[in-house]
Amino acid sequence: MDYMATYREKRKLRKSILDSRRKTVGFSATRDLNCGDESLLLTYEMSNTLGRKRKRSSKVGELPTNNVAPQHALAGRPSRFATHRGYGVEQLYLGLPEYECQSCGALLWYDERIKSRKGSTPRFSLCCGDGKVSLPLLHQTPNILDHLLDYSRCARSTTFRENIRIYNSMFAFTSIGAKIDSEINKKSGPYVFRISGQNHHRMGSLLPIDGERPKFAQLYIYDTENEVDNRMKAFNPVDKLQKIDRNIVEDLMKMFDRENEIVKAFRMARDRFKESDYRPIRLRLNGCRTETPQSNPSICSEIAGLIIGDFGSVDGQRDIVVEHKIAGLKRISDLHPSFTAMQYPILFPYGEDGFRIGMTYSNTSRGKVGSRKCVTMREFYAYRIQNRLIEGKTLIRGGKLFQQYVVDAFSCIEENRLDYIRRNQADLRTEVYRGMKDAVVAGDVDGNAIGKKIILPSSFIAGPRYMIQNYLDAIAICSQFGHPDLFITFTCNTQWLEIQNALQFIPGQKSEDRPDIISRVFKMKVEALMSDIKKENYFGRTIADLYTIEFQKRGLPHVHILVWLHPDHKLPTTADIDSIISAEIPDKDLDPIGYATVSKFMIHGPCGSTNPKVSCMAKGRCSKYFPREFRSETIVDENGFALYRRRNDERFVRKNDIDLDNRFVVPHNLQLVVKYQAHINVEWCNKSRLIKYLFKFMNKGLDRTRAIIEDSYLAHNSSFDEQYKHVDEIKRYLDCRYLSPYEAVWRLFKFDIHCREPTVERLCVHLPLMNNITYLGNQSLLDVLNRPNIEKTMFTEWMQANTTYDDARELTYAEFPTKWVWHSGDKVWTRRKQGNRIGRIIYICPNAGELYFLRMLLNKVKGPRNYTEIRTIDGIVHETFRAACNALGLLGDDMEWRQALEEASHWSSAADLRQLFVTLVMFCEVADPVKLWDDYWELLVGDLLYRLKQTLGVCDLRMPEVELQNYVLFELEVLFNKNCSSLSQFKLPTPNRMILEDMSNKLLREELEYDVDALKEEHVLLFKGLNDEQKTVYHTVLTSIYEDKGDIIFVYGHGGTGKTYLCQTIISKLRSEGKIVLAVASSGIASLLLPGG
Repeated sequence: MDYMATYREKRKLRKSILDSRRKTVGFSATRDLNCGDESLLLTYEMSNTLGRKRKRSSKVGELPTNNVAPQHALAGRPSRFATHRGYGVEQLYLGLPEYECQSCGALLWYDERIKSRKGSTPRFSLCCGDGKVSLPLLHQTPNILDHLLDYSRCARSTTFRENIRIYNSMFAFTSIGAKIDSEINKKSGPYVFRISGQNHHRMGSLLPIDGERPKFAQLYIYDTENEVDNRMKAFNPVDKLQKIDRNIVEDLMKMFDRENEIVKAFRMARDRFKESDYRPIRLRLNGCRTETPQSNPSICSEIAGLIIGDFGSVDGQRDIVVEHKIAGLKRISDLHPSFTAMQYPILFPYGEDGFRIGMTYSNTSRGKVGSRKCVTMREFYAYRIQNRLIEGKTLIRGGKLFQQYVVDAFSCIEENRLDYIRRNQADLRTEVYRGMKDAVVAGDVDGNAIGKKIILPSSFIAGPRYMIQNYLDAIAICSQFGHPDLFITFTCNTQWLEIQNALQFIPGQKSEDRPDIISRVFKMKVEALMSDIKKENYFGRTIADLYTIEFQKRGLPHVHILVWLHPDHKLPTTADIDSIISAEIPDKDLDPIGYATVSKFMIHGPCGSTNPKVSCMAKGRCSKYFPREFRSETIVDENGFALYRRRNDERFVRKNDIDLDNRFVVPHNLQLVVKYQAHINVEWCNKSRLIKYLFKFMNKGLDRTRAIIEDSYLAHNSSFDEQYKHVDEIKRYLDCRYLSPYEAVWRLFKFDIHCREPTVERLCVHLPLMNNITYLGNQSLLDVLNRPNIEKTMFTEWMQANTTYDDARELTYAEFPTKWVWHSGDKVWTRRKQGNRIGRIIYICPNAGELYFLRMLLNKVKGPRNYTEIRTIDGIVHETFRAACNALGLLGDDMEWRQALEEASHWSSAADLRQLFVTLVMFCEVADPVKLWDDYWELLVGDLLYRLKQTLGVCDLRMPEVELQNYVLFELEVLFNKNCSSLSQFKLPTPNRMILEDMSNKLLREELEYDVDALKEEHVLLFKGLNDEQKTVYHTVLTSIYEDKGDIIFVYGHGGTGKTYLCQTIISKLRSEGKIVLAVASSGIASLLLPGG
């Protein structure tokens, strides 16, 4: 279908559709906030008479543009927000997705426009890249499927939508290879499709092996006289079979036979098998297309053909060849145009093409034209999942199957990126400039002769290096501006009016049916919140900020935000903290809206003994330390944590028939919660010693499991040259993440998962002629060395800029990016005209020798024009960088090791610092290890205190200094022992064993680390197997324990009567309640029969 030709013809139809849609969407939604007063209800009148008017991208009818709730008066609250909108706050409402992209017709929100584009007509890149991507529109849904997908239809359609994934699998040609997380939907809550592990798709042969049942594509060919029965029998589980409607299966089968071109191709093969003299055949699904990206093949002969015997041409790289009869399944490429239609026949009932390589950009693009000429896989899927008035909506009406589709789509994108990296492991190399020159001189001109392998780079979003680099950038901001002042967590609310009203474009849809809408609305809300914080100075003037997006176990997005306030707007006193953070329930009579909002979004629980099965419960305790203690005023403890005011004012909120008071309130800013109608936790964090753990938490990455991806050569050739082994990273584990639809959509739309301001310039540093060069393994080294500017680096050009510009010499290397901009393409520094950026010199390990000392000097020396000037101190040129450091007083008295610890303390965890301490003492000739310990032992505590708090369940745990030191010494002793050494060998203090018996006893630690949830399940199973006599003993023992009787109970019975089984049941019961059980026996064999014995 030619979109441009159709566009004008359908303009009149658009207005009529939107007029009728307005009757559905344009309703009055009155939301009761349980205020107890009808006058205080928030009424959202969805009409075009409310809200400010905006110019439209394309007039598509008079839909509502913007609506706001009445102002919320917060009279009498002492807050800097008193000047914000006259002591009031408006609830944020972003309107409807009523703006039509002029390039592709997608419906979008005004706030999704390209904000850098000025003009009366908003333009959009979210859908089609501002016109770069132009794809054929999807056809209207066939009548049979249209009725089944209709949310307003009878119970038949409801049953179909509920089991749509089962029906799709019954007609799919291929299978999905990822592990589907079935546990996540066993608990209450909206449905979510989540996978883990590597994803792939497989396909069998045309006919099953003798004795096997047909499945997937074989059902279109084998025994088609009983096809309905065969399809239903493919699902053996009775619970699934009971959900299948035979009539629906028959209707779908007829529809696919009539409409689907891929099905017709397989039916063509079936007809050939029915011939009496047929020869073995194969079915080729063509991977090449002669049509433009704007058109679809119309007949099955264009997408498939039969191969008789060994005759017929096959493109092994692009075609899918379905063999005649083979055992097992073979993997198919997700780059094949028919891949999505074969995997999701219900979503693509006509067999429409999916992504294929070589789809060119549109000639009518109004956006910037870059070097890339073809549509990427991400751009294809981002275009495809849009809502357009003149396009069929089968895909976005898919509900649970749509969730699976977007997860599958992004997993294909990521798999292809990883596959590219894997395929280029043998080709993409790095080598230092001098080493390459030496190799050429020695006669090694083949690029395969030298080099190190490269695997997952830091540019790979969400990869481990990407996360580490973002963590170090956050620490660089912290080093520049000090500790952040506020830590904010903002969670998506699926009941936002923007989401609920947008769902009404397809009446009856639920929020879980459209992860694309949820992610898009949350993105806009995050941008609005950041604008409030940064531009509106909600908490005062800011100087830096960063945020990271994460996804909950059920997939919903949330954002963690760190805010640095200007020195004039810091919060030095507890009164200042109280002015922006509250941990109390508002007065129900004086502030009913505030009371209703806090009650709905900011109350934790109920949990504890009244509700032990909630997610926050761990080992019988709330992992969030609720309920907190009542407190008459806010204080900051010695560890830098703010303990907020929680007065015992008899205010409470009733949830699940339980009264919850101020002890259960999550700290928040009331104005923000009212405005955004969501859970927004605001914490003061300026003084915390554990700030780096906050950064670690924010950059820990996405949910993941572990998997190994390794090169087949290395896997089967243990004699691989040692030169490669010690630098080869291909054997390292790569993360195979859990993937939910909300994250998949977020990444499909290329939304940022990390943002920070100011940005951080990562500054490289290297010794003379030791800069890294990237090249392909099959390249001639002479060609590589002849590249323009091959010898230039960010570091060498900094020294060149110092030579050219006198004012450049006033800055250190790390300060340089604040005034100058690096252009990586031209390899040149130019003066900064706008924006702000800070520099971060890459970390160098202390045992790196001269390179480490060079980096030390770069923190002190300003404006050197060459390497010689860097090691010139007071007019004296020193032979080495270490000698120059010594002349500056950076060495001596273990200064270099002190500096190493101090610098690492800004970004390393305490566990890393303890390892660094051991490395320095053992391998770096520390002159006075005892003094180094005395001066820096507090840096080594960090996580140990946190672990004790988690283990003991005490939020404000305080320990004497001597116990903390003892705990650190114990951990250091373990590290020294692993290196065949000890603390005493270096005259360092040793841990007091008596204290450790109470604090770090191994048995105690093991007992507190049991999986309580797993033990609860184990106990249920064990208890069911007890006989009456065993139950009598069981209840006698537990009664004695619960009533603290201290009885001695003797259980007698000969071998095989179930004594061990009884003990296991009792132990699992007690440990599942967080109790400590020490299982002992008179012999080693007997003790080993008991868990933890």
